[in-house]
Amino acid sequence: MEINGKTKVTGILGYPVVHSLSPAMHNAAFKKLGLNFIYLPFEVYPEELYRAIKGIRALTIAGVNVTLPHKEKVAGFLDELTPEAQSIGAVNTIVNINGKLIGDNTDGQGFLQSLETEGAFKAQGKRVLLIGCGGAGQAIASVLIRSGVRKLHLHDIFMKKAASISSRLGEGEVVSADKLLKLKKIDLLVNATPIGMKSGDGLPVSEFCLKNVSFVYDIIYNRETPLIRAARKAGVKALGGAGMLVYQGALAFERWTGKKAPVDVMKKTLLKEIKKRSRS
Repeated sequence: MEINGKTKVTGILGYPVVHSLSPAMHNAAFKKLGLNFIYLPFEVYPEELYRAIKGIRALTIAGVNVTLPHKEKVAGFLDELTPEAQSIGAVNTIVNINGKLIGDNTDGQGFLQSLETEGAFKAQGKRVLLIGCGGAGQAIASVLIRSGVRKLHLHDIFMKKAASISSRLGEGEVVSADKLLKLKKIDLLVNATPIGMKSGDGLPVSEFCLKNVSFVYDIIYNRETPLIRAARKAGVKALGGAGMLVYQGALAFERWTGKKAPVDVMKKTLLKEIKKRSRS
């Protein structure tokens, strides 16, 4: 990839961000389409987020993705939010249009595309348990409600987060830890917590809960998580979050470039990087 004075810069803001596989995925997509773009990881301390956002404008960066822990806080530093980002209350994609910073959220649509395309699962009319109500959880809750789920149960270690989603979206039952075991017939369990991202992590819910679950989606993408293993051991269909990362990334790619994203290239590159890191 040749870098010159016309190269457009994109990237990802997060803390930490060293583990992100988005740079490999996006740079492969830029190369495939012959675009003079580059995607870089930017590690931004929480207290430096406002200055980092100002830097996007100052450096004419074309756009960035936003990941933990900045998705919610960053919304207050932008010029405009799309209806999707407003509804969710979190931003995972920023587009710089002539110095105007627009916040969007592609997480929910990325999740839904992965769920339907790779999992062959339609959420309409289903009972769903969502564990984890941070930025990604908010996006997933929003898209599930719009998809017409029959019932959405929300749980987070910080119950105020779950209550906030329920209040914002006008739907969703907040479930405390002691009530999780009492839930009957859950069609879809979604893990939107970071539990499982690191080796040595346990389960985000009791293994006992899985006996009433038909399908598990864990948004963590960098490894086969304990939840995925436990689900498969229990005979429950399970899917990891690599597809969500690809599809939400493809939507962001299209916002920045105006070009159709080469999804197959992005997915192939991501899976190759996951395999490489699992051996290291």
